[in-house]
Amino acid sequence: MVVPKLDLAPKLKRPLSLWNPFDYLLLLYWVFYFPQALRWYEEKYSGGEKFINQKTWPQKWQFLRQHPQLLSLWLQGILLTIFTPYLLAFLLDKFTIIEIDWAGVAYGVAGGVAYGVAYGVAIGVAIGVAGGVAYGVAIGVAIGVAIIRVENWLFACLNFWFSPYQKLSLVRVSYLSIPNLSSNLRRWLRQDWEKALENLNQILAYTLQFIPVVNSVNKVLAEIPDQQIIYRISQLAANPFDWKLVRFASASLKNELKVQFIKAKIFFGIFNRFTKNIDTQPRLDTFPRATAAGFWYLHEKQPDESLEAFAVVRKLNYGEEMYSLAEILNRFNNSNDIDSIANLKTPSFPPQPYLRPQTWSTLAKLSQVIEATRLLNDKTQTRLTRNSAVTRGIGTLKQIIQENTPQQTLPQAEGELILDIVKTWLNALEDIALEIGNIAITKPVAIPYVIGPPVVGQLFVGREDILRELEALWRNPSQMQSVVLFGHRRMGKTSILKNINNRLDNDIKLAYLSLQSLGDISGVGEIALAISDAIANTLKVTPPDDEQILKQPKRTLERFLNKTLAEKPSQNLIIALDEFEELETWVEKGKIDLAFMKVLRTWTQLNPRLAFVLTGLHTLDEMSKDYFHPFYASFSQMIKVGFLSEASTRQLITQPNEDFVLRYSNDAVKEIYRLTHGQPYLVNLIGFQLVSLFNRLRFEQQTREDDEITLADVETVIADNFFQQGSYYFDGVWNQAGKGALKQREVIQALAPYPQGLTITELSSQLNLELELIEAAIKTL
Repeated sequence: MVVPKLDLAPKLKRPLSLWNPFDYLLLLYWVFYFPQALRWYEEKYSGGEKFINQKTWPQKWQFLRQHPQLLSLWLQGILLTIFTPYLLAFLLDKFTIIEIDWAGVAYGVAGGVAYGVAYGVAIGVAIGVAGGVAYGVAIGVAIGVAIIRVENWLFACLNFWFSPYQKLSLVRVSYLSIPNLSSNLRRWLRQDWEKALENLNQILAYTLQFIPVVNSVNKVLAEIPDQQIIYRISQLAANPFDWKLVRFASASLKNELKVQFIKAKIFFGIFNRFTKNIDTQPRLDTFPRATAAGFWYLHEKQPDESLEAFAVVRKLNYGEEMYSLAEILNRFNNSNDIDSIANLKTPSFPPQPYLRPQTWSTLAKLSQVIEATRLLNDKTQTRLTRNSAVTRGIGTLKQIIQENTPQQTLPQAEGELILDIVKTWLNALEDIALEIGNIAITKPVAIPYVIGPPVVGQLFVGREDILRELEALWRNPSQMQSVVLFGHRRMGKTSILKNINNRLDNDIKLAYLSLQSLGDISGVGEIALAISDAIANTLKVTPPDDEQILKQPKRTLERFLNKTLAEKPSQNLIIALDEFEELETWVEKGKIDLAFMKVLRTWTQLNPRLAFVLTGLHTLDEMSKDYFHPFYASFSQMIKVGFLSEASTRQLITQPNEDFVLRYSNDAVKEIYRLTHGQPYLVNLIGFQLVSLFNRLRFEQQTREDDEITLADVETVIADNFFQQGSYYFDGVWNQAGKGALKQREVIQALAPYPQGLTITELSSQLNLELELIEAAIKTL
């Protein structure tokens, strides 16, 4: 049986209207039978908790004016608060023997206006009725009607018992367990754990059925095989509506309810001493409970307690990873000044694959900060080295914060704890950065920006996402994955290939070959010779005889490849063919035949330890199908290399290497990003020109004293013949726009004066062209 997908959110598709009487009935229904809808409405139409975060009443009033739906909800609530108690009191007075204390009703209404819609209705009715009936009866009504909501639960029971289909019926405001809910939840969890968790979040968000949900999860967790426990509970802790669900997968919900009941009785005179011996802390006596406790303590920012919990499950799948994670976070969390950070031992990471790759990627960056802090804390280092170290550390920490703002990408369990650590370390580094101060520049600054060849080493920044994706594809050496790396010219595709070997394990090597460097070949032999040389240089083996490979290229290269991999049984090989569009050109000129293309594909099919990376401007779908059809099945991964992010652009321009001493104003960095949108070649070119300008003004003309690159400097280099200096790039763009669909250049020219863009209709009007022609040009562009 398929697990259904629950959607219990209100189906209101518009904001409530102050003038619609039916909306008052809907709001009244929400107050009594669906109070969770009020939270949903506030989040959807009024900014969620943003109103509460406004600190002063003028700010709150300004927020209300900017969110009329929230103001309307308040006004409707006030009107209901005033009229509903009077209406209920009138009906009770008119049609029952209950005597109404109208002064009590008035007092309740006043309290309702002061304390809000839901509280007002409850106070107004309870105080008014209590004025005419016994105190104990009023309390019973409050508990039975306002809290337990027996009538709501009975309705669900009747609906379930008498429905011909016996469908699951959910009530909104009763804590009593709905019949058959727990058995349904357990069945869903056993059938499809992830989908069932989504349903559980819906139930927690829009009903009060917390106890059946917790009990169902715990019973199914007790049935899960030991080696699946950590993975399943990590899914439970991925995005729970209520983190208490994770807590009570370990702690006793029954004991917690006892404590809450006793605490409630304190109001009536019973002392708190009865709760002392009731244990409500997370338990570690079983694998599921210990695992849930570990995730709960991470969420509560108690890594020491989490370490103790994960020690229980250390031998399970992912147990060593979670234990190491808790241990590292515990040490990091206890280091809050420069000395303690510098004295941290660089953590050793558990073997891959990871359950939490984003977390380990961030911890790797924090390890770099530790190394930078050691240099910073080493008084024997030069001031320049120490300044570079603190700048590098601050930049890395700010990058982590930017990557998790506004929406956190780290897992929820440890995400907030890691960000707290990052902010603590950032404060420590910024404090000492002020002590180190600025460095006097007494000689021309070396230009670190690379505008010609591929970037290798420290200057290569901003491609962590692509490098991580490639690492993930090649993480399993038993079946290497072939990839197409495509993107616009000068985007850094070659630089990625030149740097990836530094990120791979020793048993995986990439042999690089630029097909464009071969020039106008005469046949397959020259390609085979170049490939064999690239493999030999990478794996440090002897290449085949030149004469033999030119004479029998396919057979000789295949034998060389098989022999090399056989002699290196633990070695995996990736052959990177840069500018792979040259293959199509050579086929069209008759220099190579389609049989050679099929040979390349056959190698990857027969040897799981071999893969190819084709790098160029296009995906295989955009190339000639006759030529590249043999590759389709082998190259399932297409990775686009696009613009750098704003954070990566900032890092490239302000921290090109550890010895860079110039500072950039924030406005200058923002303008560079606005002009380039993170195009790597253009960013490097602007940086190159800015350092040249600084050196010229400081040391040749001696007209400059400050060491900060400003917005005015950026405007100067752009106005100073920049487009001619960057003609290599711009001509490439222009020439490429002349190929393929018609009218591409005309479309570019029409769009250039409009940074915000034009609609297709506006373009058609300006160019006097048919829509189909313009759409084809835009698609190609």
